[in-house]
Amino acid sequence: MSGIETLFYFVMGFAIFSYGAGKLDSKIVILLAIIAITGLYIAGPHTFLFGMTLATGWSLLNTGVERIFPTLN
Repeated sequence: MSGIETLFYFVMGFAIFSYGAGKLDSKIVILLAIIAITGLYIAGPHTFLFGMTLATGWSLLNTGVERIFPTLN
């Protein structure tokens, strides 16, 4: 794979799951994160799965921080 193709797969995985994880329930996002981490463990380094792992982890981190430290509106 070329460098541009690798970057494209990573950005697509990150973008799709960043958008989707913000719209889904946190339990589904945890399931997606487990699937991505298991896929990385089985398949080895894969750019799309790595982007998926980062996006779902980021979403879970944001959800956790918002629940621990709620904003005052």
